[in-house]
Amino acid sequence: MSSILSISASPQPVSSTFSLVTHVNRRLVAAGHTVRNLPVRTLPATPLLVGDVTHPALIDAIAAVRDADALVVATPVYQSSYSGLLKVFLDLLPQFALRGKTVLPLATGGSPAHVLAVDYALRPLLSALGAAHVTPGWFVPSGHIRTFPDGGVLIAPASLGPVAQVTEEFLTTIDGTAGRTGALPQRVDAAAGPRVSPVAGHADLQVHRVGPNDPLLAPLLADLVVEYGTRYGRESANTQLTEVPPADFSPPNGVFVVLTEGGAPVAGGAIRRYDATTAEVKRVWTAHRHRRRGLGLRVMAELEAAAIGLGYLRIHLTTGPRQPEARDLYLRAGYTPRFDLTADPEAVGPLPFGKELAPGAGFAPWTPPEPRTDGVRLPDQPVLVAAGQSTWGPDDRRHLHSRAVNGVRL
Repeated sequence: MSSILSISASPQPVSSTFSLVTHVNRRLVAAGHTVRNLPVRTLPATPLLVGDVTHPALIDAIAAVRDADALVVATPVYQSSYSGLLKVFLDLLPQFALRGKTVLPLATGGSPAHVLAVDYALRPLLSALGAAHVTPGWFVPSGHIRTFPDGGVLIAPASLGPVAQVTEEFLTTIDGTAGRTGALPQRVDAAAGPRVSPVAGHADLQVHRVGPNDPLLAPLLADLVVEYGTRYGRESANTQLTEVPPADFSPPNGVFVVLTEGGAPVAGGAIRRYDATTAEVKRVWTAHRHRRRGLGLRVMAELEAAAIGLGYLRIHLTTGPRQPEARDLYLRAGYTPRFDLTADPEAVGPLPFGKELAPGAGFAPWTPPEPRTDGVRLPDQPVLVAAGQSTWGPDDRRHLHSRAVNGVRL
């Protein structure tokens, strides 16, 4: 495995550039590489500006560049070029400091007008320093990156897919492999194929019902860990996918469904027992190159078919407040939201949905609770229950949040 140095050249303590690097680093670590961060703004200002390469901090930073097998170089764009902070640091390096190294260039900026800064400003600079390979990079508008106070980062889908793709190509280059995910797309931001049928069992894809340890699951679950870790900012049982026992996803109580195309997994999801007649959907994901093809709707259809086959009458699921793509998917798939759609997701926390699989299976209708005046706070949303049962009760909130972490259930 390789040693990778990630250089972030934003002068701001909280920046879209550093948030982007944090996400990319998670992908690199998930691929088995060692990653070290170098935020240039943390280097001592006076030695940096006067080029005092005898200062211990600068000696260490220059050595980190020398010792790295590959680098990620990320910068904000100012005046159509990379930051002055990056220029000052790179000026300290020997003339061919990047000789033999592979470099992934990334940039952020306030306007899409700066999109060419990667190829026409940053790439020539890296090549002049002797980089053996400057792999395809990407420009991310700052408006596509939302940073939360807890360190979580939400990247808009329009940028998330291309960033994952250029990171994959960077990994392919440093690994010396022919291609980790098959033939490269003509465009980094293009979907990898046509739209698929939303009908369960359609012949355009291969459908596999597997156990929790099946090798087909590995790439999809690894992607989930990266995304959850990025969005929620810290490791937890939920972000590491250890919040429920793997045995929950084995028949007769549950199963994983994996969709493959040409032998490669492209999407998947799982169900587990929620109660005697209700299945809970978990682990829904689509490989980044295959988004915008309708695979999410197909996964939900296959999971519903699997739930019916296991004897369930209804489905319950919960998604986190920082997963807007999942929220939209469940609405499109006909799931009933059991929370206030107009509320701020961060204020709601876990976002529960439900759907009947059999006529008359029934859910108690959701209505906002009446205000209380006795100091007792009702749950923010009701627990999913069958028709005829009580919607509210003192144990409901504990049950709904029993597998929540910091109010976020994934």
